[in-house]
Amino acid sequence: MHTEEDQTLTLPPAQISSPSAASASQRRMVVPDIARGVMLWGIAIANVATAWVVIGGGQMTTAGRVVNGSWWDALVIMFTTSFVHSRGFPMFATLLGFGLGIIAMSLYRRGYPLSAARGVLARRYGLLSVFGILHAVFLFWGDIMVTYGLLGLVLITLITVRTKILLWIAGSMFTMTCLMGVVGSLFMTSVLGSDWLSTSADAELLLGSSETYGRVMLTGLLLMLMNLLGFPVQAFMLLPLVIIGFVAAREGVLADPARYRKVLVWTATFGAVVAVGTGVPAGLEAIGVLDTGIFAVLTMTLGTAAGPGFIALLALLLNGAQQKADAGQKLSAPLWALAALGRRSMTGYVLQSVIFLIVFAPFALGLFAHAGAGLLLLVGTGGWLLTLGFACLLEARGKKGPFEAVHRRLSYGKKGLVRQWVPQYPSASSSPL
Repeated sequence: MHTEEDQTLTLPPAQISSPSAASASQRRMVVPDIARGVMLWGIAIANVATAWVVIGGGQMTTAGRVVNGSWWDALVIMFTTSFVHSRGFPMFATLLGFGLGIIAMSLYRRGYPLSAARGVLARRYGLLSVFGILHAVFLFWGDIMVTYGLLGLVLITLITVRTKILLWIAGSMFTMTCLMGVVGSLFMTSVLGSDWLSTSADAELLLGSSETYGRVMLTGLLLMLMNLLGFPVQAFMLLPLVIIGFVAAREGVLADPARYRKVLVWTATFGAVVAVGTGVPAGLEAIGVLDTGIFAVLTMTLGTAAGPGFIALLALLLNGAQQKADAGQKLSAPLWALAALGRRSMTGYVLQSVIFLIVFAPFALGLFAHAGAGLLLLVGTGGWLLTLGFACLLEARGKKGPFEAVHRRLSYGKKGLVRQWVPQYPSASSSPL
């Protein structure tokens, strides 16, 4: 009987023979990097409007506030509910699965056995959760790295499952999430009213103004523990997106946009439709035009399909840029900058928290806690631009992001991954990944 050490990391025959898939992790694809750079802008804007203002002592909302009847604030809310809020984290989830898939293919080519490959991946994504815990406690209670690290650990158990089964799992879980979201929203609205999602007294008591840095750490610790307890619910909602990203890497979808054009067009179209179809009504709810409370939930469930949709759209739009990069040509300055930040997404994400803690915390500058959505859009963009500039500086000097460097060193060791796996106890039954 064979042990797990003897098992192989099985990939679909099409995956092994596909030139685009085989080369996916041997060359640097621009789409994931640029998508991460854009995603960090969305995360900055969303967090400023819904979380950092609360830390500063402002009101908790789902999309920001309209101050003095400002039409600019209202327009910004309409825009952000469609393209920003509940759009960045599904992009992050999809790219998480994609990244894990790329690493799994690299380990396959290096001949890693299944148990060793899972060990490498477990260290990498376990450490991501550890980084997230530190980030949540010391900087920002709205951290997402803890959850995504744990999602990576869950996905590791599925890396040998065939694509059709993975897609069936993802589709079933996504459908159930949407249905449960609608039913739950209708129930909560009937009991607490249409504004139940944005006026929770218990939530404001827990997340209220952080008058001292000690309060920041205490709130971060409590919220981190609550997130760990609630992880099964989050996993059920986000795992379908992670699986989609993994399948995209396994099948070489982003590596060969021409071959998968129909899939990308369909995904981008569906993502755009649900983004606008759920985001616009959610925006109308946020500014008081609609009084249902349903679309605020729908945009966080069905609307998450916009995440892979936006990535598919970028793959279509950036096909020419990828061809130039493959030919050794430089990207245009804006794309180069976005890719630089995307390659240092962890550093950029943590640096956002440092910047916004200084800006919003009452014990620091204590600014913008009661600002409208329009001004907060500019504040979030300004913080993101600072991280973009820092990433460009590192890129120009050929330096990795500091957090990426530490994460890689702890995950792979000083020498990194071996070029070719050599079994310690070779036998006739042993086989590579």
